[in-house]
Amino acid sequence: MKKSEEPLIPRDFNGSFFHKNLKSWYECYERPLPWRVLWKQHRDPWHIWVSEIMLQQTVIKAVIPVYERFIKRFPTFEDLAAANSEEIRLEVRGLGYYRRFDLLHRACMELTKDGRGLPQKHHEWLELPGIGTYTAAAIASITRAEPFGVVDGNVERVLCRLMDIRLEPNLPHLKKHFKQLMDQACSRGCPGVFNQAVMELGQTICTPTNPACNLCPITKICSAFKQNSQHLAPAPKSKPQLIDVEMQLSIVSHCKKIVLCRRPDDAKFLKGTWGFFTAIRSRQEFHHDGQQQYGLKLSNKKQIGRVKHSITKHRIMANVLALETTKLPKTELIRIVDPRDVEENLVSNLDRKAWVLLQKKLNLD
Repeated sequence: MKKSEEPLIPRDFNGSFFHKNLKSWYECYERPLPWRVLWKQHRDPWHIWVSEIMLQQTVIKAVIPVYERFIKRFPTFEDLAAANSEEIRLEVRGLGYYRRFDLLHRACMELTKDGRGLPQKHHEWLELPGIGTYTAAAIASITRAEPFGVVDGNVERVLCRLMDIRLEPNLPHLKKHFKQLMDQACSRGCPGVFNQAVMELGQTICTPTNPACNLCPITKICSAFKQNSQHLAPAPKSKPQLIDVEMQLSIVSHCKKIVLCRRPDDAKFLKGTWGFFTAIRSRQEFHHDGQQQYGLKLSNKKQIGRVKHSITKHRIMANVLALETTKLPKTELIRIVDPRDVEENLVSNLDRKAWVLLQKKLNLD
């Protein structure tokens, strides 16, 4: 075993104190997040499943209103299975990372097609599209009290500080050891409560900057607290190099209405979503994002301005254009929308930014 991969969990680590104190703290200070409230009321794993998918790479504040709207529209997994992709994407508009909702939809359709109910065991959750180790552990521990620990960014930070680990917290060998520690702690009982307690601590107390150590229930066993090295543990994660993309968004009007297009399935960005006509700069020219051609004859081009947006590791600068067309081809890939209804038909925040920019331009003019 390489030296850098030697176990980092101290032999004298007080797992009992860690489990007991965090669990007690959480039971007193647990936030009444909507999925927690619904779980306590109905004991329906669907409510937890949806929350775990939405919380992937998305902050709680952004998730709450979308979650409440989504559950109201799709109260069961069968309801989601019966919906179409466009309906689903409109309900989660603005959250980004839309592939996770495509996979959720696919998983629900598989369960419905096979006549199965929701999974009962950890390994059954892992068999569904879009569910990996973390999500399966979270759902199984909360809904079935299976002793599987979760390791997300909040958990990594808490554990790095507990052991004063001044390395990037998401290194593969660290994840392995953190998973081992969390599994061990979960085996002490109440795994769902404990998993949520560690994440809650990271979200509210053991924050990346200025942690509220005076409110922490486990400072007694925290090495970083003892060494006053909270600012060093963990080390900052390496940021991926961003790829600059120059884009062109064309907002097309027809008879005082707005023309939206369905982006093709081979588009590089936002495939399958309804929005504005998109082109990407390659060398010195702009080309449609995807092979689909819509056959519009455009005129009266006006430069509106530029908007910035980020999608995964891409940093987008989009030129926003306003154009007109006098004739629409017969195709299901475009639709006309009253200007008052445009915003609610846009899935991506990129399109929304462009639409807001156009509205400001019209008001100034």
